[in-house]
Amino acid sequence: MIDFFQFYSPTRIVAGKPGLLGELAPELAPFAGLRAGIVTDPVLGTMTYFRSLETSLTEAGIEVAAFYQDVPQDSDVDVVHVVRDLFTANRCNMIIAVGGGSVIDTAKAVNIVMTHGGDLRDYQGAHILTETLLPLVVVPTTVGTGSEVTMVAVVADSQDKRKLTLLDHRLSPTLAVLDPQVTFSLPPKLVAATAMDALTHALEAFVDLEHSPFSDLWAVAAADIIRDNLATALQPEGFAQARARLQWASTMAGIAFNHSMVGIVHAMAHALGAVAKTPHGVANSLMLTEGLQFNSEEVADRIADIGVRAGFVKAMSDTSATAQAMIAAVAALRATACRTTGMPETLAQAGVRRDQLPLLVERACEDGSLLYNPRQATDDDILQMFERVLDG
Repeated sequence: MIDFFQFYSPTRIVAGKPGLLGELAPELAPFAGLRAGIVTDPVLGTMTYFRSLETSLTEAGIEVAAFYQDVPQDSDVDVVHVVRDLFTANRCNMIIAVGGGSVIDTAKAVNIVMTHGGDLRDYQGAHILTETLLPLVVVPTTVGTGSEVTMVAVVADSQDKRKLTLLDHRLSPTLAVLDPQVTFSLPPKLVAATAMDALTHALEAFVDLEHSPFSDLWAVAAADIIRDNLATALQPEGFAQARARLQWASTMAGIAFNHSMVGIVHAMAHALGAVAKTPHGVANSLMLTEGLQFNSEEVADRIADIGVRAGFVKAMSDTSATAQAMIAAVAALRATACRTTGMPETLAQAGVRRDQLPLLVERACEDGSLLYNPRQATDDDILQMFERVLDG
């Protein structure tokens, strides 16, 4: 019996047919008269749909006062401070993020230091913000981040080779815009990696200690959609509807883990990103079945339950057998995605070196995600998981 849970999802979500960004003026009308700072990356800033967004902003009476398009794949504290200085100098009082998780988390972090001042490192932790943040509009361009609806931001600190986790309900974006057109130009490898990221969000949200009936519904729906649409989304043509559905699933999974948090897979993925610069979706993909197998010792019933409810497996008389069948089904889905796209199947293929393992274990064990994991992990547990995935 769950003693207590709460559900709060303040972000307004708008979704529609391809091209929604060019018809967004009515949704942006509440921000008329504001000066926007736009955050994106070097590629996305050149896309045709970006021009459509600018048209909608103009029609809504929003001035683009500053534009930063150099967010790297794994954003850093120093980048956040540069963007903060740019937006402050141009008197921005609204932030717009167009991109994947790194871009959106950068925008969230910029929002903190623009309103609260100081160094971003001062705000690591949970629920320590004291001021209302600026309006934040986000356009997720991958099918995996979920950051468009979460109160979480993760930003690298390259000086210390760790990820800073920032968690506060004020970080939730004001408006999330889901335009499926933004996913059509994604290379299949990025679709595969970010979809596996979203699947990890859904599965960890379902098995973690803080799960609730409400987060369960979003997690199951997201996992079901990903299972049903990933293969089609990776094809060279005929992928439009499948990618649109993956975009919905990513947001659903974000809502799920925004309430129940993530666990050991993310702890290891954060470490891989900080120490070895492994892209987050790839890192989650690599460590997902290891995390599920580890947690099956404690919550085989939960793993079996989502496996059945999301259509991965049929229920068996033995719960443990159903859980193992679910883990095997997830492994098979990932293997298909790897074969189709060339996504790394081992840590070594992703550029991780054996000499990095001690620091990887140290950083993973420090990660706050472990607090929500259903089974306590030792340093040796995590080392063994890394070692098994290192060379396959």
